[in-house]
Amino acid sequence: MQKTTENKPKSLVGLLCLLLSLLYFTSYVTRINFSAVMADMISVGVLNKEQAGVIGSALFFTYGFGQILSGILGDRLSPHRIICTGLVTTVICNTLMPFIASPALMAVVWGVNGMAQAFFWPPIVRLMTMHLNEKEYSKCALYISFAMNCATILIYAVVPLCTTWFNWKAAFFIAAIWAAAFFFVWVAGYHEIERRRVHKEIVPHEKTEETERIAPADIKLSKVFIVSGMFFIFAAVAFQGFLRDGIQSWLPTFFTEVFKMDSASAIFSTVLIPIFNIGVTYVAVFMFNKVFKNEVKASLCYYALTFVLCGLLVVFYQSSPVICLVISATVTGLIHGINSMFTTFISRRFGFTGKVSTVSGVTNACTYIGSTASSYGVAVIAENLGWQATLISWAAIALLGVVCCVVALPKWSKFIKETQN
Repeated sequence: MQKTTENKPKSLVGLLCLLLSLLYFTSYVTRINFSAVMADMISVGVLNKEQAGVIGSALFFTYGFGQILSGILGDRLSPHRIICTGLVTTVICNTLMPFIASPALMAVVWGVNGMAQAFFWPPIVRLMTMHLNEKEYSKCALYISFAMNCATILIYAVVPLCTTWFNWKAAFFIAAIWAAAFFFVWVAGYHEIERRRVHKEIVPHEKTEETERIAPADIKLSKVFIVSGMFFIFAAVAFQGFLRDGIQSWLPTFFTEVFKMDSASAIFSTVLIPIFNIGVTYVAVFMFNKVFKNEVKASLCYYALTFVLCGLLVVFYQSSPVICLVISATVTGLIHGINSMFTTFISRRFGFTGKVSTVSGVTNACTYIGSTASSYGVAVIAENLGWQATLISWAAIALLGVVCCVVALPKWSKFIKETQN
């Protein structure tokens, strides 16, 4: 990782981290609100499970495709303009959703929202890589992860109140209002960062001998991906996307159908999941920095634990909602740890290529290939084969993640050793 200049004030690093954390917080508020309110929409007859699955898949599909587009644009255009475009579009989409009666039109609008959401993460990674050193990058990534989980806690705590006091539409209106307000916060904050950068109060990373010797245009990402084992890592990324969004999106419906909870109680009970995520993600990042120091090695360990816990969930899934919730929360915490390894820390290893945003976009796109498959796939399995078969499929996906990490580990270990040297 390249070094930053010593005259960069900590207050400006804090401002950048705060803005990026609030941005990702806003991204989650305007994205997972549909997943949180989905159980209520199904219970009141607005949607059936397959229609809800199609709408969720529409967002995941366009989000995944948009990640690649956003990544490429993020290496060529101003990250600020890309982010502003995403914020304005997601405000419009969230405002429109409550006025739509057709499930097909809902899928179209929510798919556009997925494209808007894709305009956040690659620019975030590029900004962190440009302005933060390795230690600052790690801290900022952790803060962003906390913000994401806080957004999840807020959504799953507020949505039951919305459905009890008002109806499912309020979840979209509240998200739109928040995003509109944050748009002005982002513009003002980013303007302050640029003002200080122009006045030399914040300076991007200096060039290293390596980056001066190797021009980014001379580096072919496809060859770097082959050498580093990234294609197996991409598969592992897709599997964690399947597990992360499959469990998070469908757990409220699981509780309403298996344990006969009302939709508000089922949604509220899943607040425990992001609380676990914060603790487990912190431990996962700490273990990576202090013990593993290798993203694939860490992910292999987390995937193995996930497989074991999914197996326990298959055995005990009808025994107690508390047991199921604790196991599911721990699983999603581990998956978020894997997600941090793959979508946050791996990208910075490719700083020498000058295409960090592109790598970030492609990697995150793989996450949402898995998410797209899970949104509709879980619906089909649960509808036709039942919830036990669904839980078995989660264990099988975790095992495939283990296999991908085992295959990728030798190449990745060699790659990071050579790039560090």
